[in-house]
Amino acid sequence: MSMEDSVIIQQSKDNPKIYERIYKKYADKVFNYFWYRTGHDKELSEDLMQETFLRAFKRRMTYAEKGYSYLTYLITIAHNLLVDYYRKPKSVPVEDLSTETVPYEITEDLVNKSDAEALWRAVQTLSEANRDTLLMFYQQNMSVRDIAKVMNTSENSVKLNLSRTRKKLAEHPYLQDIGGFADTKKKYTKPEFMSQG
Repeated sequence: MSMEDSVIIQQSKDNPKIYERIYKKYADKVFNYFWYRTGHDKELSEDLMQETFLRAFKRRMTYAEKGYSYLTYLITIAHNLLVDYYRKPKSVPVEDLSTETVPYEITEDLVNKSDAEALWRAVQTLSEANRDTLLMFYQQNMSVRDIAKVMNTSENSVKLNLSRTRKKLAEHPYLQDIGGFADTKKKYTKPEFMSQG
């Protein structure tokens, strides 16, 4: 955990208002975590984000550093909330997706918008675990170690999940014509627009 976060958490034990700094620092990232997993349901994402910070705030008195960033701690709470909310894996139905539903972070600098839509449709067909791992790694730039903490699994399991997910995407019919996915015999390379955001 960063020294700054550590100090804020410690100070917030005596002065709860200081915790607002943590909220301001990480609110967007926690909201985005939910936004991509709730089919862009803004109200639900906001509610779950508020609940994440409420739980973290209530636990600040007993919070102990364990070698992970505070954001990883928040995303772990967020992940558990989402698992509770969706008892069964759900994804946005492919037929409901259109160019307008593709996150702007993906299409922002992309010349060929149909490539972004194809990628987003393919990602939405993945299992919840595959999709979460992929989004945490590429959209939120989380380390394998931090993803393993959030998913309550080993680093090797996360690496294997990423490898298998990339292979699934490489073989996905939606992505056969996109650079980086087209030739499954070549080493996988992530399309440029996957790292937007």
